[in-house]
Amino acid sequence: MTHTLEFDIAIIGGGMVGTSLASLLSASQPQLRIALIEAQPFARADEIHFQPSFDARSTALSYGTAKILRELGLWELLQQHITSIAQVHVSDRGHFLGGVIDAKENNLDAVGYVVENAWLGKVLLGHVQAQNNIQCFASSTVTALTPQQDSALLSVNTDAQEFLIETSLAVIADGGDSPLRTALGIGTQVRAYGQTAIITNVEFSEPHHGVAYERFTADGPVALLPLGESNSAQQSALVWTLPAAQADEILLLSDADFLAQLQAQFGFRVGRFNRVAKRFAYPLQLVLAEEQIRSHLVLVGNAAHFLHPVAGQGFNLALRDCVCLVETLREAIAENKSPGDLVVLQSYLHKQALDQQITIEFSDKLVRLFSNDQLPLIAMRHLGLLGLELIPLIKNQFIAQTMGTAGRQFRWKLDEVNSTKVDDETIVDSRVRGNDDKPIDNTDYDLVIVGAGLVGATLACAIAQTDAAQNLRIAVIEASNEVQHFSGDHFDPRVVALTHASQKLLTDIGCWDGIVAQRVCAYREMKVWDGEGTAAIEFDCAEVQQSHLGHIVENSVIVNQLRERMAQHKNIFLIRPVAVAQVLPAQAELPRVRVQLSSGDEITTTLLIAADGAQSKVRELAEFSTREWDYGQQAIITTVRTEQPHEFTAWQRFMHTGPLAFLPLQRDGDAHSCSIVWSADDALAAELMALDDAVFCNRLTAAFEARLGRVIACDKRYAIPLRQRHATTYIHPGIALVGDAAHNIHPLAGQGVNLGLQDVLVLAQEIERALARGIPLADYSILRRYQRQRLAGNLGMMSAMEGFKRLFGTRSLSVNWLRNTGMRQLNSVAAIKKIIINSALGVS
Repeated sequence: MTHTLEFDIAIIGGGMVGTSLASLLSASQPQLRIALIEAQPFARADEIHFQPSFDARSTALSYGTAKILRELGLWELLQQHITSIAQVHVSDRGHFLGGVIDAKENNLDAVGYVVENAWLGKVLLGHVQAQNNIQCFASSTVTALTPQQDSALLSVNTDAQEFLIETSLAVIADGGDSPLRTALGIGTQVRAYGQTAIITNVEFSEPHHGVAYERFTADGPVALLPLGESNSAQQSALVWTLPAAQADEILLLSDADFLAQLQAQFGFRVGRFNRVAKRFAYPLQLVLAEEQIRSHLVLVGNAAHFLHPVAGQGFNLALRDCVCLVETLREAIAENKSPGDLVVLQSYLHKQALDQQITIEFSDKLVRLFSNDQLPLIAMRHLGLLGLELIPLIKNQFIAQTMGTAGRQFRWKLDEVNSTKVDDETIVDSRVRGNDDKPIDNTDYDLVIVGAGLVGATLACAIAQTDAAQNLRIAVIEASNEVQHFSGDHFDPRVVALTHASQKLLTDIGCWDGIVAQRVCAYREMKVWDGEGTAAIEFDCAEVQQSHLGHIVENSVIVNQLRERMAQHKNIFLIRPVAVAQVLPAQAELPRVRVQLSSGDEITTTLLIAADGAQSKVRELAEFSTREWDYGQQAIITTVRTEQPHEFTAWQRFMHTGPLAFLPLQRDGDAHSCSIVWSADDALAAELMALDDAVFCNRLTAAFEARLGRVIACDKRYAIPLRQRHATTYIHPGIALVGDAAHNIHPLAGQGVNLGLQDVLVLAQEIERALARGIPLADYSILRRYQRQRLAGNLGMMSAMEGFKRLFGTRSLSVNWLRNTGMRQLNSVAAIKKIIINSALGVS
């Protein structure tokens, strides 16, 4: 006997539209029993990972779509890997007129957004699988849909077994080639455009500045949608529409010839096209289902209307359809009507018909108007573009349609959810204050972090954001009252090279987008060579299928964003400018650590964390022992300008006097600036610091072998003595060390900050674990787990850096031959290089 399952709503198709609808329904009507049926196996979504891919397909999300995803509660997670569109530029190739939609002119954060389909799909799937009222059936095919008097009956085949699903409403969301639509005899209206869309990603020589381009040519539109984590990125998703026969020829071209053809069609608005990913081809046609509803049946997404991608409206229209359907069902259920009642579904279609008609006609007419070279039509589109630029009424209507904000607004949520105001503005917590503001009203804290620099502030945010920590009182003590101001005109001389793992941590605590909005520079390659020989080794992000190896970011940018994020947490109290004067360990009679401040105040805490840097006062006062030695070197740091662009490459030359690193920086698309770290023996460092700028630049050019041409200018130089230091233990009763307070290493691999951020990640996880289990924060088992995970790894990295320093610090002929031979061999073994890169990036 065939088993029958009963559901209120069954959604057939677990793609982006199907999972979106399931999420909306679950949020609006949590009492509904929802089935989600997908023919393909679902990826595991219990842990959502982002794996950027140069070959990935992307979707343009309208401003209206982003608003819906915000209301659904998914935007904070999604936006970690979303590119904002600051401007849309519409132009007609061969003619001077064009139109621009600018976010700033419309008082918006963005005109729209671009997201990789894989990331959007994973977030939606993860949300669906977390809902108790949604049951997912993966690798399951609906072989038949039979209308019943009061329901629809689905025959489902999975793993060679069949069962039935009886549902009040069956939603068909199985794509443009919907087999169920065909099986039900629902006809389609098809308009073949005779065109093929070539979809791929491209890389070019200039930053995209967050601009999306829609360039109409005689053969069809060419669209570029910005990708990457900043407006300085040089990568976009390409949708190139061509006549079918021409597209077939273009697909067969080599990468170089393909890019040359694209350059000829698009021009040089983004500079020269340098790289293209795997190409995909999709024949284009407008497909409209002749019936979108039947009793207990509705079609959504591409199954209902498959559009030309010219205006990127397919998914955005589908999501608005879903919201309208959910709103309609919400109203019907409140009136005790069946979700599949034909009158209810007719109401939905009536509400959404105008939006569908306008969007479909908008996309279709746009294609036909700009694909025709007849003189009257050329004149019409010139007038249209002129109106778009000069006539506010026309431009506003075009913007509203493009951004998905035209038409009615929906109320699809529960009343208590709808009453919550969505506010995109930053909320600053006034309780984060200096010592000269409101005095401390309670001297007892659950957690005290000393140091509000990069590591300390990250740790505070990482702990404060967890659900279990909402009732904690977290004090962050900072000795300095100086605020690091970001300068758009000058680079901060102190920069860090952030790995993927560090970037993820900053993303998880809600800081990365703000950092990217200020200034970052992604580097794609790293080139290392021996100054005493001929060997070299090169690392390329493509070798590990990544878009970049890391980011060079100014310290002031990161710390400023961290301070802003701290201010948004009500459980963080920033106390400054005060220093720690004395630390009194916990005693049997007083099981709390007492911290005496330079202001004369005393505060107590369950757990004291030292994040106060290499010269840690807390480490000294708490009598942690260390192992340390002086390298007899100084690191000279400054910002320089080079004759040739840095190629988004991190460069490092090893010399017997110390390594020299050029780290790429970028400002407004200019790629001629680098931050340098020149580690030199004390005598040489003193000599270099005494030189005037012109002579120093000449010496630097020679030391760097003019790899980027001449060094033509430098900013103020700073010299920092180099010393290796490692605490023999990271924990005492009630006290823990993190970052440079625990370990301080040679800067030759730029791993110091990344090691500190890994300390933060592990300690924050252990604290969250303690809170979840009701374990005291200072419990020795918690602190010991932190130390066990971090001490060995940090020692390993420090030992490796010490080995490199000694290996390249000798001029012995035998050692010289050995390291050059080793570097050449290593550079030729891709598998080993991949392991090294992944280890350095902090990815698996």
